[in-house]
Amino acid sequence: MILLCTACSKLIPGFIPAKKGKISNADLVMEADKYFWDNFHEGNYQKIPKILEKLQAAYYKYPNDYKIAAHLGFTHAWALAEGDRLQNQTARVTDHSTLAVKYFQEAFDMHPEKEWRYYGFLSSMMMAEGSIHNDSKQVVEGYFKLKKSARKYPEFNLFTAAYTLASAPRKKDRDAALNMLWKNLDKCIDGKVDRENLNYTKYKHLKETESRKSTCWNTWIAPHNMEGFLLVLGDELLKRGDFETAIKVYKNAMIFEGYQHWAYKTHLENRIHAAESAIGTKKIFKEMKLLQYDRCMVCHQAKEMQASPENVHLQRPVMEVSAHLKE
Repeated sequence: MILLCTACSKLIPGFIPAKKGKISNADLVMEADKYFWDNFHEGNYQKIPKILEKLQAAYYKYPNDYKIAAHLGFTHAWALAEGDRLQNQTARVTDHSTLAVKYFQEAFDMHPEKEWRYYGFLSSMMMAEGSIHNDSKQVVEGYFKLKKSARKYPEFNLFTAAYTLASAPRKKDRDAALNMLWKNLDKCIDGKVDRENLNYTKYKHLKETESRKSTCWNTWIAPHNMEGFLLVLGDELLKRGDFETAIKVYKNAMIFEGYQHWAYKTHLENRIHAAESAIGTKKIFKEMKLLQYDRCMVCHQAKEMQASPENVHLQRPVMEVSAHLKE
């Protein structure tokens, strides 16, 4: 009997149909998704409890909607990543990692096609959750999933992987993170950028905002994607004392049309000034006491953007940023 029950417990679930994803057009869902995007672009971290409440209510009624599941994952990831914004910090913020893993897994499994961006975020959150619980097995599992996501969609997930590994305890992983950021740029131009004298201006004619390579440019989803990317890359060089290359990378962020509206441009300019002052001295990164930047918002916050379209849940808006600027 025990053997029979054990066999059934393993065999029967294999015959149960997998949960299928289906986008809903219900008012509850439409309102929740619009609320998510509007507050995400505004950088309204304090609205996260309300964002989660609306998304969770929509998910409770329509649990097969993979977009709602994904945005629950994103919101929990945002809450975890920028937890130091809370005036009254609480250890319970770590629960967001577990919930992010849950919802990104749901979103990936339900998506009618393989959405490797969800998989990349899932992998990153698995590593975060594993680290919080001192679960080395989960960290390693997440690491290999993250590498897989980077192979499947390098233009997007090389950055996700690099950002995750940049703060890893092993120097080997941190060095790999820097290499991934350079490789990300290589993938975006289908070539190899000059790592000593980066000049992204000459690649602006390659700009695509409606294709797979849209993640290489500023888009409606991430209106300051490239400024944020170059800030992160410059910081990784700065940490290694490569001040001159870092300055060149930082200055590339200034070529993008929305730079003057970017909430973090002062942070970048302060870094340039500090790096220029440090050249020829024995200063190291920690001694510079540079301003910190918020993690998700460095690419996504854009108060110069119009509110999201009413039907944002049903179709992706035009990704060209200029189409969504306020008058």
